[in-house]
Amino acid sequence: MDPYERLGISRTSSEKQIREAYEEKLALYPEESEERTEVERAFVVIRYERGLKSKKNKIRGLVIAGVLLIGAAGGMVYYLGGEESEAVEDPKKKTSFVVGEQEQTETEEESEQSTIEPEPKESDESQEAERDREEVIKLSEIFFTELEDSLTNRSVEGLSVSTPSYNATFQSSLDDLKVGGYIFDGELSVREIGEDDIKVDGNQATATVTVDYSSRSYQPDLHERPAASSVVWKLELIKKGGDWLVDKRTPLSDSATGRGMDVRDEVKQNIIGTISSHAQEWADAYQAKDVSYFTHFTTQEYLERQRSYYDDMNANEVYWEGYLDRIEYSPSSIKVSEVATSLTATIEVLSHYEGDYFNEEDGSLDDPDDGAKTTFRYHLKYEKDEGRWYITSTDKLKGFTAADTEYY
Repeated sequence: MDPYERLGISRTSSEKQIREAYEEKLALYPEESEERTEVERAFVVIRYERGLKSKKNKIRGLVIAGVLLIGAAGGMVYYLGGEESEAVEDPKKKTSFVVGEQEQTETEEESEQSTIEPEPKESDESQEAERDREEVIKLSEIFFTELEDSLTNRSVEGLSVSTPSYNATFQSSLDDLKVGGYIFDGELSVREIGEDDIKVDGNQATATVTVDYSSRSYQPDLHERPAASSVVWKLELIKKGGDWLVDKRTPLSDSATGRGMDVRDEVKQNIIGTISSHAQEWADAYQAKDVSYFTHFTTQEYLERQRSYYDDMNANEVYWEGYLDRIEYSPSSIKVSEVATSLTATIEVLSHYEGDYFNEEDGSLDDPDDGAKTTFRYHLKYEKDEGRWYITSTDKLKGFTAADTEYY
């Protein structure tokens, strides 16, 4: 929301009106409430904008007020209270005059010889550059304060110190996170920004800013809450209409790089449970020679392959009787990946079955199961709307890739 709208004032309101509106709004909301925080931030932004305009409109110069001429200054033209007057000419007459609170007396000749050396001043360019650096520092701090709200609310509506093109690009990223079920419940803290971190070149500037994150965006159904981390950002700013705006944000370093986010134990158990349930469905379907038992692995290619096994048994007039004993899996093989808003996983599993083949005509033992077992790598995909994992494909393996197997 526009900061002026938040306080219920206009851009032409006086300083007194701004202060009164601010205090009135504060009184409406309790401490640490979201509404009170928005009021405080709106006041900071307005004061910042007013400060910029005040600097731009400041009239430079030396104003000497209260000059009192005592006596006659022959032929001199002088100003008193902004009006031009002419004195009676008397070149030898001494004059006494007061400048501020200091009184001096001298002859006209002495006055001509006496000059006041002006104090050395910085060039206009140096003063302008210093003001720009100060403004960029303040604006960078405001930007990350507003960015925290944008991450929390998944909206750029509150960004007031960045360009429309930046806001549009960032909103697209926020929309992807929203679709994927990601949230941000952390806080951002901007470390002190030094003058050496700011580079100004005309109407362009860069700022190197280190930001501490108490947490990061994460999918609560999938991840544990991420630990704190720090990111060094490079902000690229442009000056439009006399105001600095953030146009681009690029990470220079991230302490969380390579760390990844921990997958919740509950998610791992769901993946293992999905494979175990499928293994039981396989035993039921194999005995019944019916693919309708499958609910976790339903690709057309897989179902056709299972039907071919049933056809072979029918051709040989045999059937299988048995049961799932247990499954063996490798915990380290469980990998969860995120591509945009798509969640996938892999796991290595060996299913242990007990059973034999029997003759359909008389039920006699036809062919004992030799107990040959195969390790598979299962590929799964998470369907967020249904809140469950589905098997998409399998790979045959010669064995487990790690010696850390457990039974389920």
